[in-house]
Amino acid sequence: MNRKTALALSILSAFSLGSSQAIASDGQQLVDQDGNVLVGYWHNWCEGDGYKGGNAPCVELADVDPQYNVVNVSFMKVYDTAAGHIPTFHLDPDIGLSEEEFKAQIAELNAQGRSVQLALGGADAHIELHSGDEQALADEIIRLVDTYGFDGLDIDLEQAAISAADNQTVIPAALRQVKDHYRDQGHNFMITMAPEFPYLQLARGDYIPYLNGLDGYYDFINPQFYNQAGDGVWVPEVGDSGTWVPQNYKDQDVFIYYIADSIINGTRGYTKIPHEKLVFGIPANPDAAGSGFVSNPNDIYKSLDSLREQGQPLRGIMTWSINWDMGTNSGGQQYDEQFVKDYGPYVHGQTPPPTDGKPSISGIGDDRTPFGSSYDKMAGVSATDAEDGDLTGDIVVSGEVNTNRVGAYPLTYSVTDSDSNTTEEVRQVTVYNTAPVINGINNETILVNSDFDPMEGVSATDAEDGDISNSAIQVSGQVNTEIVGQYTLTYQVTDAAGETTTNDRIITVTDEETGSGTWDPEAIYNTGDQVLYNGVNYTAQWWTQGDEPGTSAVWQAEDDGQIHEWSSTQTYTTDDLVTYHGQTYRAKWWSQGNVPTDGDPWTLN
Repeated sequence: MNRKTALALSILSAFSLGSSQAIASDGQQLVDQDGNVLVGYWHNWCEGDGYKGGNAPCVELADVDPQYNVVNVSFMKVYDTAAGHIPTFHLDPDIGLSEEEFKAQIAELNAQGRSVQLALGGADAHIELHSGDEQALADEIIRLVDTYGFDGLDIDLEQAAISAADNQTVIPAALRQVKDHYRDQGHNFMITMAPEFPYLQLARGDYIPYLNGLDGYYDFINPQFYNQAGDGVWVPEVGDSGTWVPQNYKDQDVFIYYIADSIINGTRGYTKIPHEKLVFGIPANPDAAGSGFVSNPNDIYKSLDSLREQGQPLRGIMTWSINWDMGTNSGGQQYDEQFVKDYGPYVHGQTPPPTDGKPSISGIGDDRTPFGSSYDKMAGVSATDAEDGDLTGDIVVSGEVNTNRVGAYPLTYSVTDSDSNTTEEVRQVTVYNTAPVINGINNETILVNSDFDPMEGVSATDAEDGDISNSAIQVSGQVNTEIVGQYTLTYQVTDAAGETTTNDRIITVTDEETGSGTWDPEAIYNTGDQVLYNGVNYTAQWWTQGDEPGTSAVWQAEDDGQIHEWSSTQTYTTDDLVTYHGQTYRAKWWSQGNVPTDGDPWTLN
C-alpha cells in the first residue's frame, strides 16, 4: 500500500459520513457524496503545457490526494468523427495503466468513500448530438459505468459544443434515463456540471437548458470562475453608484463573494443555483488557467465564510486540475500540491488549514488607477500573523507609481513577524488613460448651396479632462457646398495625457433630398423607405407613421463605422456599441433610456 493510500484510509474517516455506497448486482460500488466536496479533474493524457510554461505530469488515480473526494476523469468525447458521433471513453495507454489496473484504482477510491466521475466534453470536444440520439447516449454512459465503475457524469462542454445541434435537449434527456436506470436499482448516479460562469447569465445562458432539463436530477454544479478575466457582475453595493466587478477585479474576495451571492440567489442578472448545490471552481495554480488563480487562499476563506454566516454555505470547491496541483512551473519547481493543502482541510473541516508560521498579506491584487490620480499604495491592504495579530503597520512597500505617465508599475509588499518569518508579494499597478471621445460627427447629407458648419454640434470629452471641445479639436478636409459630391472630414483630438482619437466623417452634398426626404411625422413609411433626420439617414424596418427616428426601433440608423456617445433618446439593438464616461458598452438586447453603468441591458465591451 503506498503512502497516499494509507493516508486516505485514515483521513477519510473524518468525513466519510458525507458519502454513501450502493452495491450493484455485480459487486460494483456506486459512491455518492452527500456532504462537502473537493472536486479535482484528472487528465486522461500525459504531460501538458501550462499558461506560464509549466508542466502537468501523468498521474495515477491511486496517487491522487485523498482529500479530493470527487475525481472527474477527463474526458468522454468523440475521438474520431468518422467512427461515429456518440461520445465515448478510451484510456490513454501513455499513462501506463492497463484497463484492469485502471478499473482497480477506481475501485480502490470507491472503497475509500470517494467518487470517480466521467467528465463529458472538454475544450476540444466535437460533440454534436441530434434528436433521436438520447437512447444511444444513455446506453453508452451505462456501458462505461458498468465497465469501469464510474459513479457519475460531469457535463464539461465548452465553446460551440454547449449549444451545438441538439446537445441542450439530448444530453439532459439521456442523463435522466441513466439516473432513473440506477435509481431503479437503489443507487444514485451523480450528475454535475462545470459551466464557464458567463453562460449562467440570464442574457447569455447557454447552460440554463441543462440546469432546467436536469432540475431534480443534478447533484451539484461547479462553475469555472476562471479564463473569463473581463466578465463578471454589476454590483450596486460596491462604490458610490455601483461597480462592475470582473473576474480579474483587484480585490479577489469581492468578486468571489458577489458572484457566488448572485448565483445562489438568482440576482444581478444570473440564474439561480441553490447554495447547497454550488461548488466554487478555481484553477490549481497560474499554469492551470489564463486567469482566475486565487493567489491568497484567505480570499476564498473570507468569502465562503461570509456566505455561511448569511445562512447560505456553499457545497465545496473545485479545481482544474489534480495534475496541475502535482505539476511544476516553468523553472521546474514543484507546485507541491499546494491547492489541496490550502483547501482540503477547509472544505472537509470548514476551517482554514494551520498556518506555516508566516504572516499573510491581504488585498494585494493587480490594480488600475487613472492617469493623473492620487494613488494610495496601502488602500485595502492589511497583514496579519497567527502569533502577532495585526501587522499592517509593519508592511514595507518598495516601488513607485507615477500617475502622470501611462504604464505598468510593480510594487513589492513585505512584512516580517516577531519570529523573523517574512512574507513578500508583488502587485502590478497599471496607470491608464481613457482615450477622448468626439461627439456629434455623424455622416451627413446636405443640399447643394446650403450652409454647413463642420463644428456645429461637435464636442469632445475625456474621462479624465472633462470637456476639451474648445482647445483640442482639429479638423482637416473641406466641404464645397456648391459642388455635388462626397467629402471627407477628419476630426482629431488629443487629451492632456497625449492620447489621441481620430474619426472620419463623410459629408454628401446632393442636389435632391436623400431617400424619401426629410422625415414627416404625418407621412406613412413602409419597409425599406429612407428618411433624413437630424443629419442621419434612417431606413424603415416595417410600416410606420409618427415614430420619430432615433427614438423608435422601427428606424435603423445608417452605420457610419463610428462608436458614438450614448443618448437617452436613441434606441439600441443587440450588439450596438456606445461610449459612456470614457468606457465602451455593448447592448445585449433592445433598449432605450437605460444608462450603461446601470447594468442590463449593457455590458462593458
